[in-house]
Amino acid sequence: MMAQLELRKDKLRQYRKLTKLDTDQQFATAIGVNAATVSRVLSGTSAPGARFIAGLVDVFGVELFGDLFNVLDDAA
Repeated sequence: MMAQLELRKDKLRQYRKLTKLDTDQQFATAIGVNAATVSRVLSGTSAPGARFIAGLVDVFGVELFGDLFNVLDDAA
């Protein structure tokens, strides 16, 4: 069984506001992806990939990983 990550968009909005990464372009640049990737992840059409996740950890710190993601098992 493999776990999956679910982005907690409510928490991400809070942290983006605190760090003044208001636009998707600003946020995308900060985490090292393009704005289209941010749009797809936030709309739910794509799952966050490794680069997106690594960028979040780089910008917000590994200690906030648990706030930003729910870890789900395959049954969820």
